[in-house]
Parts: sequence; structure tokens; C-alpha cells
Amino acid sequence: MAATADPRVPSVVIGTAGHVDHGKTELVKALTGINTDRLAEEQERELSIDIGFAHLDLPDGTRVGIVDVPGHERFVKNMLAGATGIDLVMLVVAADEGVMPQTREHLDIITLLGVDSGVVVITKVDLVEEEMLELVQEEVRGALAPGPLARAPMVVTSARTGEGLKELVEVLSEAVRQVQPRDVRGPARLPIDRVFTMPGFGTVVTGTLVRGRLEVEDEVEILSQRLTARVRGLQVHGAEVQQVEAARRVAVNLARLSGTGVERGDTLCAPGSMEPSSVVDVRLQLLPRTRAPLKQRARIRLHHGTAEVLGRVYYMDREALEPGASCIAQLRLEGLVAASRGDRFVIRSYSPMLTIGGGVVLDPSARRHRAHDAETVAKLEAAEAGQAIDVARQWVAGLKRPVIAPAELATELQLDPADAEQIVSALVDGGELEPLAGTELLAPWALHRSLMESVVAALEGYHQRNPLSAAMTKDALQAEVGRPHAALLSDVLRRLGAEGRIVVGSEGVRLTGHEVQLSPEQKRGLEAMVFFARRAGFSPPTREAMLASARAPSPDEARALFAMAVGSGELVPVGGQVYHRDTLREVERLIRDHVAQKGPFTIADLRDMTGSSRKYIVPLAEYLDGTGLTRRQGDLRTVGR
Repeated sequence: MAATADPRVPSVVIGTAGHVDHGKTELVKALTGINTDRLAEEQERELSIDIGFAHLDLPDGTRVGIVDVPGHERFVKNMLAGATGIDLVMLVVAADEGVMPQTREHLDIITLLGVDSGVVVITKVDLVEEEMLELVQEEVRGALAPGPLARAPMVVTSARTGEGLKELVEVLSEAVRQVQPRDVRGPARLPIDRVFTMPGFGTVVTGTLVRGRLEVEDEVEILSQRLTARVRGLQVHGAEVQQVEAARRVAVNLARLSGTGVERGDTLCAPGSMEPSSVVDVRLQLLPRTRAPLKQRARIRLHHGTAEVLGRVYYMDREALEPGASCIAQLRLEGLVAASRGDRFVIRSYSPMLTIGGGVVLDPSARRHRAHDAETVAKLEAAEAGQAIDVARQWVAGLKRPVIAPAELATELQLDPADAEQIVSALVDGGELEPLAGTELLAPWALHRSLMESVVAALEGYHQRNPLSAAMTKDALQAEVGRPHAALLSDVLRRLGAEGRIVVGSEGVRLTGHEVQLSPEQKRGLEAMVFFARRAGFSPPTREAMLASARAPSPDEARALFAMAVGSGELVPVGGQVYHRDTLREVERLIRDHVAQKGPFTIADLRDMTGSSRKYIVPLAEYLDGTGLTRRQGDLRTVGR
């Protein structure tokens, strides 16, 4: 079994860059003993086609990962996949050729990706005279001058003779020590750069874990395909580990994969931690050497993480972006990408395929914006300049959903859970989010306040339309205000009650101070219905007969008076009939006396007790069972409580 790697040792990933045939792979092999050209075609043609991987043990014991990328212009998309997650670049320039087109393109790419640490390696020094070497060194310094590698150390080497290799290792060691640790907190995220199958093990994916932590047995998700899997095993630099933390290159053996088709460009992440999208808001930067302005709706190739996705550029404040300029833009893609706020990306022209720019993701799951939308541009610029709390505040302000969970905010804004908790607390304290009582859910303050006013307006309207109704039922109120989320409506009713604006009772919801005021005619109608039911006794009238007994001027008023009597408990609907409450109390007394003296009773016994007919007794018996007053035992019944 392979030795166990220590996941606690800080990790740095070095990536090569440079023109084709400038000796990148040969240099890596001379340093590490590993040939990164693993494909047969690469070895036959002596040309790197795909990205390769190696590791280097530095004198202080630190083991660093090396990603070797192809230099040929036809394989720049592979170079871009390999450049994802590197901390330090090793820019390789051959002494016999100097700065070439892919040297400059690779320099542009690592600049756009935000890689600002590196070492320049002049290779094949054994092929040139001293004068030529000096000219090449001067040319390289000139090419580096505008960028982040302007002051990078330069080492002259020959992989064939070994010249400069010892010095290069020392320079790399110092550069590695100077690399600033990345903030890698949060849920696991690994852009996949290689997928293969091992007999007896199944699917293995590799990449640089750019955030979070992975452990054996973890459940993971594969985006953008939304596959699920379990981590069966982990390897770092060929050694088995039980867990790995960012930022490291890692091989992940997947078990229980829910589907097929995992490929480079997918993202392995903690379940539910990312949301793939086809619309992304960005800060877009066009390279100064780009040949022409990038026009509205121009088709481009987006390189994000290890993925390449076709799409179009949409501006909200212009019709084209000039070379060397930057602006807020929206990328509408023909596929999905799993992006996070702050991610860097590169764009290449659709045809011919040239690197023309890049930028930073501002909103990874954006809504489509209209053209000439200065307000949206201003908001995105404000969010770009602000802290995490400012971004969260803007996100909350734009929410259309009535409720969210704190975990959703963490996912949407790609925040560490602890940071998300602090931001939620700040937004609650600032009155921008309302916690919903009895739940972990939150509601944007504006939506919460809007629903409160809608509830009050709905009750005012109901009372005006139904002056004889004591309260509006909760179901009717919910329908009137658009059937909001149950937790949100419940909290709004609680808040309005606490403020003394409404009263919530068993009969429904009413405005505080609302009372039914009956006219003399209405009082007589109500009394007539109650008298009618009482007089009917054990031969109760139908609901229709009860309504007619009120002699109200309209059916609506009769129904309102009837509802009042039922709400007060004086009238009790049973099946299709209506009883007076005193009649039902008398039924209860008769039943208890019968059971005490003779035991359980039948339907016939109940008929005899009341002197009523079977058409009334059967629904009455079922009603009494439903209330729990009686309990059925076959054809017999006894007192239930």
C-alpha cells in the first residue's frame, strides 16, 4: 500500500506556461523524474497535447504539485484547464527562440486568472552563445514588464546538461515560501480536469481542491449534470489519505455514482453547495492587444475552471467594448457552469480561437438584464466594490422569494457557514431580514412588511363587505393575500397581533375593535332563526328553512345572520339539519341517563329517547360519534367521554 500523505502540510501547485517545444515537459522530467506526457501520441510526436501531472520534493521536505500544460496554440483550451487552481507559474522560454506567440498568450492567461507569483526559466541554454542568451533575457524582461511577473526571478537552465537545475530548485523553494495561503474555507469544490476508470475501483476524477475539505465516505455532487456519488478513496501525490483540504491536487475515487458521463469541466462539490447557471454577470476586461472591439452579442468561448462553454456577451451600457477597456457585462451561455462570486475566467473569440480577455464573476446565477440598464450596472459596480455584507445586502434586496434559509444565503454567495451566520445576524440586526418565529427561515423585510399591510387591507375590505361577520377565516385570508408561505403568514399574523392591530381567534381573524353592529331588523331576524331551531327540538329544520325563517331582505344577509348564530354556538349544523344547542344538551342528558340505567344503546333506542324519526337520528348519531360524546361498538353505542 502507498505511504500515507500528511494532509496538514501546506500545499502549493505550480503550473508551467510557455510556447510549444520550449522544453516544459523535459524540464519537469529533469526536476522530478516524471514524464508528464502520458499519452502514446504525445510520446511518439514529442509534443504535449493534454495536461500532465507530477510532484516535486523541495529541500525542506515540502512536496509541491506540478501541472504541465501544452504549449501548442491548438491546445490552449487544455492549457486553460490545467491553469485552474495553480498558485505559482513557471514560465518557460527557450534560449534559442525567445518570446513567441504562445509565450505572450500564456502570459495573458495567467494574468487574467490572477496568478501573480512565478519564476521565469530560460531553457536550452546549451544551444546558444552568451550574446544570444543576453538578448533573450532582455526580450523576456520586456515582455513581462507590464504584468505581475515583471520582477519574477529568472533562472537559466539546460535539462540535457543539468545546468541551473539546482539553482532552479532553490529559487522555486523560496518562491513557494512566499506564496500567500488562499482562503479555502467553505464547502468542498473541485473543478475536474481528468476522468478515468480503474478496473476494480471504478471512476476516478482528479483536480485541484480549490475550496473546503473532502473525506472518505463523503457524499458529493457532480455539476453541472447533478450526479451524486460517495467518496470511496482519496490520493494526494500517489499516497492514500483519509481526508484532504484545499488547496491540493487530489484524485477522488467515486462510488455509487448516480449516472455516467462525468467529464472534464464538471465540478465536484458538497451537495447543495453550488447552483449551476447559464447566465452570469461579470466584470469583463478586454486585452489591449485584442484586434478589434468586442461587439454586443458577440459569440465567445468562456473558459471557467476546467470548463469551456460557448456563449454570447451582452452589455447594459454600451454596444461594444474597446481593446484594453473593462465594463460590467452579462454572459449568456449555451451550457451550464458552476461558478462562484469572485471566480476568474478567460474568454476566447469564437473564430479564430484567440484569447481576447477575461474577468471576474460578480453574480454566478444572474437574471437576464435588458439593454441600456444603467441601474443594474450601478448595483453590480457597488457590489463589486463592497464587502461580503454589501453583496449579501444587495442580494437580499433583489430577492423575489418570500422566505429563505440561512444555508441558501451561504450557497448563493459562496460563503463559509460561519461567515454566513455572522452576515445573517447583521442583516437581522439591521432590519433587512426578519426571522420567522418557530422556524429557521428568514424573510426579506420589505416582503414581510408588504404582507403585513396586505393582511390589514384584506381584513378592512372583508369587514366592509361582510359587516355581519365577526371574523375572516384563515383560509379565506390566505387566499385573499395570494397564498403566501405558511410560515411567513403565521409570523405576520403573530406580529400584527403583538402590535395590537388584529385579533386571531378560533373563528378566524379580525381587526382589533371590529364588532358586529346589528340593526333592529337584523336582531329580529337572528332571534327568529334561534327561536325556530329551539322550537323544532328533535325534528330540526334544514339549513334552507333556517335561512328563510330570518325573513332577511337578501340571501347574503340571511347567510350572514346564520353564520353569526353558528359562530356563537347557538345553532349547530348536523348533516343537512340545524339544531339548537339546548336540544343537543338535552340529547346528551338523555343518553347519559340511559347508559347509567340500561347500558349501551342502539339507533332505535336513541329514536325512542328523542321521539324523533330515523332520518334525523342516523346523522345525529354520527355527529355524536364525531364529537366524542358517544363511542360505537358494533350496533351499540356508549358514552365516549
